[in-house]
Amino acid sequence: MLAYSSPHCNLKTNSIKTKMTLLFLFTLLALSSPLPSIFAAHTAGLHLRLTHVDSGQPFSSTGRIHRLVQRSLHRRKVLESRLANNPSASFNVPVKASMFDYFIEYSIGTPKLPVTGVLDTGSEVVWAKCRPCSEQCDEKGIGIYDPSKSSTFSKLPCSSPLYDYQPLKSVSVPKCEYVYVYGSAMINGFLATETFSLGAASPMVNLTFGCNRLVKGTFSGASGVVGLGQGKLSLVSQLNLGRFSYCLTPFKSSSKSHLLLGDLASAKKASSSEVQSTPFLNATDQYYVAMRGISIGGNLLPIPASVFEYSKEDSTGVLVDSGTGQTQLPQSAFDVIKKELQSLVGLRVKDMSKTVGLDLCFGLSSWPPPPLPDMVFHFDNGADMRMPQMNYMFTDKRTRAYCLVMRPGQNGDKLTIIGNYQQQNMHIIYDVASRMLLFESTPCESF
Repeated sequence: MLAYSSPHCNLKTNSIKTKMTLLFLFTLLALSSPLPSIFAAHTAGLHLRLTHVDSGQPFSSTGRIHRLVQRSLHRRKVLESRLANNPSASFNVPVKASMFDYFIEYSIGTPKLPVTGVLDTGSEVVWAKCRPCSEQCDEKGIGIYDPSKSSTFSKLPCSSPLYDYQPLKSVSVPKCEYVYVYGSAMINGFLATETFSLGAASPMVNLTFGCNRLVKGTFSGASGVVGLGQGKLSLVSQLNLGRFSYCLTPFKSSSKSHLLLGDLASAKKASSSEVQSTPFLNATDQYYVAMRGISIGGNLLPIPASVFEYSKEDSTGVLVDSGTGQTQLPQSAFDVIKKELQSLVGLRVKDMSKTVGLDLCFGLSSWPPPPLPDMVFHFDNGADMRMPQMNYMFTDKRTRAYCLVMRPGQNGDKLTIIGNYQQQNMHIIYDVASRMLLFESTPCESF
């Protein structure tokens, strides 16, 4: 169910003083609540379209994969900073590099202003660029929200406890401002409530969001970010969504992908054997899962399970992420996969780091490239994420590229991130209420 409504209270008292006290307390509660006061939508949920950041752009296949690699590198720094609880850390990553792959269209305010927001399962906040906006954030071709032109805008008071929310840093109490850091990029603004409209749903009234007038970094040319993490300011928490899901079309497809919110985010396969499920780890509010091993062609690779173990102190474990393009693995795991693929392909390794940007490529003298068996990620609860060749290898006939779309962590990093290239043609379901990740193979172009 997507519906949320505030409880109605019947207060009877003969004391005028008591009435005034209660009225004052309820007013403060309404102003500081992280949940919208009214949200009515179709009980079946919402089905929205996701647009890839490179959709409609004149990039070649190798150009697109190179951009994916650069976004993935930036994205990893963002996640590592957040997981290490060190949002002020400085990283040697170009600010101009975008860090997100998919965005949705929606509207803000009354009257409605059409905007775009990047989808981020690793973020705890919903925010928008606001006027007056700094020169850097006032990008052309996108909607910049102007709170002075909306009749439903309301700024939260400085006393709101939401300003004490841990991810919001460097709060300036007199001005009620916050800073939220994305690796080498950052946003600066204040908290407010506003009416948001998604798809065919009735407007969401009093959704708490960040109104940012300073934005450093490139956010895929979008108007803001729609956080689908588990923090109290995310869309998932504010709307009390029991689950959400997405289905990503193939990398070379021109079709849009899909985002489902609420009851629509359910498995499509009739047979339970076709739907895999594994629990999210309880020790974190990020989407961590327990991975036990990796197979290629039925051969379980000699990678110790300890390589994938979760540790909050060391920022290690296995994270499922919608915003990272290529899967990233600890160096030791990557080396084993690399060795196995070299044995299976039987071709010389070719350095294509400047044109493609990937770490393992093979030189092809003829076309098509040799076929490879499925790769399987093994998770807790007996769940197997089976990936055909197209989900882990990049092929390009013009440049004769045949490359693994995975990379090792840098400087001994041991965090594993399952990227969206590996999630092509899969319906990925985040059952937040039951704390389970479900997935099923399906052709997302006809989803």
